[in-house]
Amino acid sequence: MNVFKTDARSGIIFIALLTAMIILGGCSSVKYIYDPGTDFSGLKSYAWTSASGLGRQQSLVVANVQFVGDQVLGKKGFNKTSENPDLLISIDPEYEISTYNDGYQLQSLTLNIYRRESKAPIWRGTAPGYINTHADSSDLQNAVRDVLAKFPPK
Repeated sequence: MNVFKTDARSGIIFIALLTAMIILGGCSSVKYIYDPGTDFSGLKSYAWTSASGLGRQQSLVVANVQFVGDQVLGKKGFNKTSENPDLLISIDPEYEISTYNDGYQLQSLTLNIYRRESKAPIWRGTAPGYINTHADSSDLQNAVRDVLAKFPPK
């Protein structure tokens, strides 16, 4: 009887560890790339590029990304402006419609940063993994903060 309890306990522990590995395996860290020839020190203003063509739900996600992004960038000394910004930032969300929670999840969130005058890309950060977009979840806010934590590169 003691052997059965030990085997059952070992089985439960194994299943719990396997489940944790699967869940944590899907939560990869932020990946980013940048132009090493760019001097980021003189770039201090930005504007978000248009999110035209997105549906109503996606527009709400974009608005939330911009809201959190504005807070993070403001703390880093960047100023949002519509008049001749140094940088343009585009949002590239990869959506998955979820029937489980009647909403959208992101499979990844990418922020692309360009020089305004040349439209040349100078930085890109991506948060991979499933990101819940519901207002009661902190997934989206955390993803935006994590991506922008790597900007500007040092």
